[in-house]
Amino acid sequence: MPETIPLGRYVWERIHQVGIDTIFGVPGDFNLQFLDYIFEVEGLKWVGNQNELNAAYAADGYARIKGVPGAFVTTHGVGELSAINGIAGSMSERVKVIHVVGQTTRAMQEKHMMIHHSIGHVPDHQVYNNASRGLRIDAAELWDVKTAPAEVDRVIRECFMQSGPVYIFLPLDLSAEHVDASLLSTPIDLSPKIDEAAQEKAVSAIKEALEAAKNPCVLIDALVQRFGAGEEARELVKSLKVPYCSSNMGKGIADETDEMCLGVYNGEISAPGVVSAWEASDLTVLLGYLPADTNSGGFSRSIDQQKTIYVNQFEVVVKGTSYGNTHLKPLLAALVKSLPSTPLHNISPPRLPAQPQPNDLDAKHVTHSWLWPQIEKFLQPGDVVIGETGTSVFGLCDIKFPEKTQFHAQIYYGSIGYATAATLGAEIARRELFGDSTRTVLITGDGSMALTIQEIGTMIKAGIKPVIFIINNAGYTIERMIWGAREKYNDIVPTRYSHLLPLFFHPSPEKSFHYAKTKDDLEKVLASPALKSPEHLQLIEMVMDKCDTPWKLGAQLAWRGESTKQYLKREGFVDVLGNWGLQDGRGGGEAVKWA
Repeated sequence: MPETIPLGRYVWERIHQVGIDTIFGVPGDFNLQFLDYIFEVEGLKWVGNQNELNAAYAADGYARIKGVPGAFVTTHGVGELSAINGIAGSMSERVKVIHVVGQTTRAMQEKHMMIHHSIGHVPDHQVYNNASRGLRIDAAELWDVKTAPAEVDRVIRECFMQSGPVYIFLPLDLSAEHVDASLLSTPIDLSPKIDEAAQEKAVSAIKEALEAAKNPCVLIDALVQRFGAGEEARELVKSLKVPYCSSNMGKGIADETDEMCLGVYNGEISAPGVVSAWEASDLTVLLGYLPADTNSGGFSRSIDQQKTIYVNQFEVVVKGTSYGNTHLKPLLAALVKSLPSTPLHNISPPRLPAQPQPNDLDAKHVTHSWLWPQIEKFLQPGDVVIGETGTSVFGLCDIKFPEKTQFHAQIYYGSIGYATAATLGAEIARRELFGDSTRTVLITGDGSMALTIQEIGTMIKAGIKPVIFIINNAGYTIERMIWGAREKYNDIVPTRYSHLLPLFFHPSPEKSFHYAKTKDDLEKVLASPALKSPEHLQLIEMVMDKCDTPWKLGAQLAWRGESTKQYLKREGFVDVLGNWGLQDGRGGGEAVKWA
């Protein structure tokens, strides 16, 4: 390597050094020249997207699977604003993303030139930077080549430490100025600064509470994964050998095949027996808690603060007493190390009752009550599973995953269309980690698919091979359930999905598109060798009734109160378990006013 390198190359070298092997994005005239430097970095690849929003989603999906930031690049104004909804989702769900923005030159900015993509007669070229301030963890606003390398390093570190999106704003002319190449020989410090005394106090308090408890239970939530503490959480429940469960967003972090696993505890929107098992506990340990409505059964989860330990990203709270200045991953590691080799408790594995039989068991067409158990059997150990906001997530959160399954969905932010573009990034990350030994499986609805359908073409061009299931139920079923069941605003444009693969020059469209309208159809598709070990992207269209949904979706809405139950019944939505699956006739979310 020469003694000096362009700052643009320095940025990409640093990004590659922290484990990022693919850059997503869309070219524009204020990033074109420093895009060239990507190809000078050995091992770094470029994947162009159909639009900037999809690039942000793809980077988010990449980050969730690989455990390092996803990185993407856009151009001044039109590009960075197109991506901003994706950045907001990453901020909402604390996903590590690096957004590199190619800005106008410094001279253009200083003179307030009316350069295209700008606003007004004396434009402020930083107005778009200001638009994203509340949606990011930090930013490197580069202007001086002398300080730029340190700023790049600092903001990459903050992306890891705080787990969220960061920006690097790079004026086009600055990207060509040279910096000392030897700076690259000192790695960016990605380790948290640990206050050993604070951590020791928190660990002691947790351990003391555990020793005093007779029947503790652990809940694993999404921020465990975001802050890279999945392995530590798995070691903790293994060492404790007590019942444990997950939230919707924490699903798949711990082994769901273990005898101590309760599955998903989502308040009153849980499988039979889970609520009573949770309520029988005298101490609950919440790891990486994210209590959004969609991640807590519409706020129906019961939490007694006086018998709860919160292990949050930067704080521990034990029965109401706070212990600050800690970090989730090293704290869990220290806690595991402090535990005795013999478990503190001798608790029998939980025995949960079976799910009641659905009342549409004899239907010949594909139903939700039948579909999700089939998906459970279809999944293989090590699969990456991506679910779209809506019916897909509620179905996936009701089944047991095989070991080492990764599950991701944008459950809190809930921007429909996210999952298809995120699957592009997730599948690329999965291949970088595991090659062809596992699969990426996307399950999405037709309404959501329509928003980002063009990224199917990017997947085909990139030669990746996810297995994509589309639920064709003629529109926005989850929206119909909330309101306007028969209104035109919940309809979508009909799509002939069999044309999609040829449209994007798929190498084997006839063998890779599958259609299922009946249970017999889908059983044959699921047994196909093409899906078990795909050679190319596989697309499966499943036709379903627009008023049929997973029981958990109906239950979460019915929990809102009697008026919602009456609406669901009046509009003909399928109640396969009776009382929408709410146990003991319960249902009482009236405290939250939805309209």
